[in-house]
Amino acid sequence: MKVTSHELLPWTEAAFDTFFSSHKRRAHAYMLAGHSGLGKTIFARQLAKSLLCQEEEVHACGQCQSCRLFESGSHPDLHVLQCEKRMVEIEDLFAIYAPRYLEDENKRKKRKKPSAVIAIDQVRRVIPDINTRPHLSACRLILINTAEDLNINAANSLLKSLEEPPSDSYFILISHDPCRLLPTLRSRCNWIDFRPPDKQQAMHWLSTQLADQVDISQLLDRASGIPLRALKIANGTRHSDEKQVTQHMLQLAHRQIDPTSAAAVMIKTGELKSILETIQLWLSRLIRLKISSQNTTLPEKEGDKPLIDLGNRLNFRQLYAFLDKVSRSKQLAGGPLDPLLALEDDLISWQAMFSK
Repeated sequence: MKVTSHELLPWTEAAFDTFFSSHKRRAHAYMLAGHSGLGKTIFARQLAKSLLCQEEEVHACGQCQSCRLFESGSHPDLHVLQCEKRMVEIEDLFAIYAPRYLEDENKRKKRKKPSAVIAIDQVRRVIPDINTRPHLSACRLILINTAEDLNINAANSLLKSLEEPPSDSYFILISHDPCRLLPTLRSRCNWIDFRPPDKQQAMHWLSTQLADQVDISQLLDRASGIPLRALKIANGTRHSDEKQVTQHMLQLAHRQIDPTSAAAVMIKTGELKSILETIQLWLSRLIRLKISSQNTTLPEKEGDKPLIDLGNRLNFRQLYAFLDKVSRSKQLAGGPLDPLLALEDDLISWQAMFSK
């Protein structure tokens, strides 16, 4: 079975129902905040569809003109701001709406690679549209995916609309890393926090998505308890990245490779932010293994021993300090920072911990 974007994930249903039960005191702007892989985009899609549905029920009817236009990618009251890079890499419904506010296609083709930011011109283009009356539904909806892609000028321009919102409109901002946002932007939104579900619920859901022979508990541990990440690992989309990170981090610790060479190889596999996210997950797993290894009653799983031995060479203070360093680098990724030099700096710090 494959998860679809047409259904809410079980651990997000309560937040969805709470949103619609508070319609009399509903805010004009919402921040969907939490780690990538918790279902925020799926939630946003269902939220948008239900708000625009002409039947005005909690869950969209799927039959009215609004619902049909929504699914076709042509609803006049849904406005999506997304960076070009996300639109190109992730083929979902929002990617169909996003080009409306991007630069002219001829200008985009002149760039060597797709833009990774939501620029001020995109915000300026959407403002006239959200200041008109809704065309079909009872409201207009402005969805920003993701909010941390807004550059500083775009974020400041958006603030003006959030401070004096047009009537009959909702802003929905999706954020995987809200710490990167302007404090004033965060304060203008009501937050819907997305946290990993409890392990039993996550395991039950994964069991409906995967073959019986998969060790779901171990898979979920590798994904730091985040179900959609676990699904990606199971489908192989993260496995090769994680395997390479494990190999290089072990080699660095044993001084079998230098940080410059390791960074040069790793940076070829993808964007800096994605690589650092994989390192974060790997470190979280290393910390969990260090904790569990101190409980001698827990069985050791195949492949864990090299990581347990590695973790035992460091104390928790060192591990958490390095995790914080990687997190800070990830926050700066996508800015003026040189990706190769940033990754090399983190790997130098990692190797240095094993020389003491």
